[in-house]
Amino acid sequence: MKTFVTFFFGCSLCVTALAQPELLQMMDTEKTFAQKVGEGTKSAFLEFLADDSVIFRPNAVNGKQYWMSQPEPASMTLVRKSTYGDISANGLLGYTTGNWRLYPKGKSESPAKFGQFVTIWEKKPDGNFRASVDIGTTHEKLFFTETDPQLPSGQSRDFNKRGWSAADPSMNFLRMSMSRESLGGAYAKFAAADVRLLLEDAPPITGRKKVVEEMNRYVSIDFPKKIALFQSADMAYLWNACEFSNNNEGTEKGNCLQIWKLRNKKWWIVLGVFARIPNETEPILKNKSKNKKR
Repeated sequence: MKTFVTFFFGCSLCVTALAQPELLQMMDTEKTFAQKVGEGTKSAFLEFLADDSVIFRPNAVNGKQYWMSQPEPASMTLVRKSTYGDISANGLLGYTTGNWRLYPKGKSESPAKFGQFVTIWEKKPDGNFRASVDIGTTHEKLFFTETDPQLPSGQSRDFNKRGWSAADPSMNFLRMSMSRESLGGAYAKFAAADVRLLLEDAPPITGRKKVVEEMNRYVSIDFPKKIALFQSADMAYLWNACEFSNNNEGTEKGNCLQIWKLRNKKWWIVLGVFARIPNETEPILKNKSKNKKR
């Protein structure tokens, strides 16, 4: 089967405004979204998701269409708390990441589910930010934090007037993940020093060294059949369905996301996500009968 790759490239508008105001606007949008999610999950997602948004249930689906078909989960409360956010140099594409928890209304945190989220935001023609991708992982309460969101500091902005594409490094990353170098080797070559990684049942992993150590146990089984890549100025993101051979537990399937940033004339992964899909297939037991001579 031929690999099907869909590339979506953001328009290269001539934007002269500083990115900082857009970053603050995006973070305010995330904060408002979090407040409204606590009041009503369905209505909040329908308001803040873009018309062409993608969420994972567990496979990729249109976010707006999914929530339109769902009843309002009146008995549950969802809480989001962002811990980090960044935006492209032209202020059109950014992301937030942080904690989420879901619990029955009136019962605080018992029983509750916890995890991490990444939401990618795009600034629309009307000047508002809307979520184009939303993905999450789950973990124990032990890993939940209430820290205030951090913003990038001391980083130079690159409007990418040279038009350097994130397509080549991202495809090379995927190819390298299939080799003997494993995903650990791919991250060693392409991950930024301050990279963040979200995995199931684990707190966020930060720093290239720790990420490489964690991902050394994974090897991609096959090149993705479909890839979505979006780029705007010095930021890009790529998501795809992924399947890994895990030397600890066998084969794992899920959804992968990488956010790329152009720094010092090179594209680097600044955030990675592997949202594993639970394998609920019942094991097939093999019974061996032996003919005994009497």
